[in-house]
Amino acid sequence: MMNVACVLAKRVSRWAHSDFIRCAKVMAVAELTEEPRGARETDLSAYVALGLMVLIGSGTAPAAKFAVRELPVGLLPLARFGGAALCLLPIVWRSGALGRMLREDFRQLALASVFCVPINQFFLLSGARLAPTSHVALIYAACPLVVTILAALLGQERFIANRLAGIIISVTGVLVIGLENLFHGGAAGRDPLWGDLYLIGAVSSWGAYLTFNKPLIARHGAIPTLAGTFLLGSLLDLPIALASVPSWPPLLEVSPAAWRGLAYLTLAVSVLGLAFQNLALRQLDASQVATVNNASPILTVLWGIWLFGEAVTPALAVGGALTLGGILWTSRPTART
Repeated sequence: MMNVACVLAKRVSRWAHSDFIRCAKVMAVAELTEEPRGARETDLSAYVALGLMVLIGSGTAPAAKFAVRELPVGLLPLARFGGAALCLLPIVWRSGALGRMLREDFRQLALASVFCVPINQFFLLSGARLAPTSHVALIYAACPLVVTILAALLGQERFIANRLAGIIISVTGVLVIGLENLFHGGAAGRDPLWGDLYLIGAVSSWGAYLTFNKPLIARHGAIPTLAGTFLLGSLLDLPIALASVPSWPPLLEVSPAAWRGLAYLTLAVSVLGLAFQNLALRQLDASQVATVNNASPILTVLWGIWLFGEAVTPALAVGGALTLGGILWTSRPTART
């Protein structure tokens, strides 16, 4: 275990420099001084946070694919979210918000944490290992449907027919792209099928995480909630990681590409990306945030065109237009009564 700790510290510490910590501190200060939702209209910062969330999130599927090829599924959630928690704890510890959340809302925090880390990561990483990267991004586009249903059932949001129509339009657009990939990409066989099934579990658990996470953000703030979720989620995942140690490969032989994938998932996606997501959630509904995140699969396809020379097809153009149109429709401000 000492070798494991040394290797992880050596690889990840290169990425955790002062610029990253300074950026997180700026977001924490902004979040702590921000007025709660309802005190004023949604401002530009919420949409800026959404845009950054989408940009960072579009790299999640490729990074997960690189990491899970060589690093064990049992290790990745603990390394990713444990490392992210260590980055955030110095920022939020002195404010007292984390301790207050543990005392007042431990049950809600536990629900968010178990869906975010052990459950979601098992499904996501298992699916990423078996299914094509495009499937990871495309199936995750169904997340707004899960969030809308759960938020309505829990009384967090009113059921708005126009918003649901936008969600269906955007998911339809992503499905157009996905069906073309399935028909012409040769993604057949047992492994891709199991991968897609794992990804359905991943998107369901992520939607549950977003839904249980939103009340915590409203009561305790975005950055403290993120730190608490990562910390408790990592502790919940620790027994799973320890049980999987005998099956771990020699970590010193893991390629730099896999470590870079883990570093991106830890610092860019888990800290900055989800921090921007939580900041947006303070002023926007969970289903709106989840639907705007549907732009991530489109960007992932664009990275493929740019980096790997993939062709622009009619299905890609039509699917992209539907997805972005659904996002714009759903993100419209609702009339106040």
